[in-house]
Amino acid sequence: MRLNTATLTVILPHYDCADYLGLAVESVLRQDFRDLVLVVVDDCSPDDAWTRTLRPFADDTRLVALRTSRNVGHLRIKNAVLERVRGPYVGFQDADDISLPGRFTHQVRMLASGRADLVGCGYEYIDDAGRVTGHRRMPRHGNLWMRLGRTTVAHHPATVIRRDMMDRLRGFDGTVRLGADTDFHLRAARLYRLRNTRRLLYQYRIWPKSLTQAPDTGFGSEARRAYTEAMTAQEHARRQARSREELLPLLAAPPNDIEFELRPVRIG
Repeated sequence: MRLNTATLTVILPHYDCADYLGLAVESVLRQDFRDLVLVVVDDCSPDDAWTRTLRPFADDTRLVALRTSRNVGHLRIKNAVLERVRGPYVGFQDADDISLPGRFTHQVRMLASGRADLVGCGYEYIDDAGRVTGHRRMPRHGNLWMRLGRTTVAHHPATVIRRDMMDRLRGFDGTVRLGADTDFHLRAARLYRLRNTRRLLYQYRIWPKSLTQAPDTGFGSEARRAYTEAMTAQEHARRQARSREELLPLLAAPPNDIEFELRPVRIG
């Protein structure tokens, strides 16, 4: 499977998130930026409820629906889709979040200007009912903040990147299910410009079953603590590199460690 050459490819993995998936898909397909393809990938959910939420969009040729042959996690899914992307820009979207109007127009414009290689944005917090509970604006210059000791400089699902970054960075850590978005930003900042628009262009849903809130995978969980330790060790090794030749191999992510297929799904 190869994706078309739309200017922007948006990757939306999901697992058992039918309650919010339709809102997420609608928020992408109704953007004023039209030259995009949206790739929705189901990670072997327990039922087909998610396909019913996509039926209102079945006639939109920009929507591609896929299912994995086994449950592998969103990071391995993104790596597999990225291998098939041919357009210049890649955006991300979580299945329980919402892209606000104008998001991709602003982000692609910043990338096309040559001033950035990754562009994030400010975002609103929403609860399980969609009520806004707060907001956060990310730093304009992510590289500078990283040099000052910050590791979280962009909200990964709200970012758009240059596809050719992946040729050198090899995508995301393909050996884990969580936490590797921060690892990606740490590696990317060594070679590329990480920027954010201060505009609030995304809504981040905080609810008990989300990956960042669930007891086994959320912030403070043992799984995240262990990965943070490993990620910190890798970053220390990169800081110790004495030349570009030593650094570049340390910037490449481990490939996917699980074999699986992406199978087309008919909607409608």
